[in-house]
Amino acid sequence: MRKINLLQQPVSSDPKLQELFTELSDTRFALAQAYVRFDNTTEPELVDACIFELNALQSRYNYLLRLVKESGGIAASRIYSEGAVTWV
Repeated sequence: MRKINLLQQPVSSDPKLQELFTELSDTRFALAQAYVRFDNTTEPELVDACIFELNALQSRYNYLLRLVKESGGIAASRIYSEGAVTWV
C-alpha cells in the first residue's frame, strides 16, 4: 500500500483554503514533535502533560481536517490499494 501526502500538492487559489492547509500542516508538525517529546519523557508528571498535549493537538487536527473537507478541499491522503484509489 502506498500513501501520497496531498498536503504537499498545489492547493487552490482560495486564500481561506490555503490558510486552512497551512494550519493543518503546522498542527501535523506540532503533533509529530509532541510524539517525540512523549517518547523521550521519563517523569510521570511530564508524561501526563504530553498526553494532554497530544489529545489537544489531535482534536485541533481533526477540527481543521473537518473544515478543509467542508470547504471542498482534498483533506486527506490518497491510498492506493489493489489499483483502486480510495479517498479517506
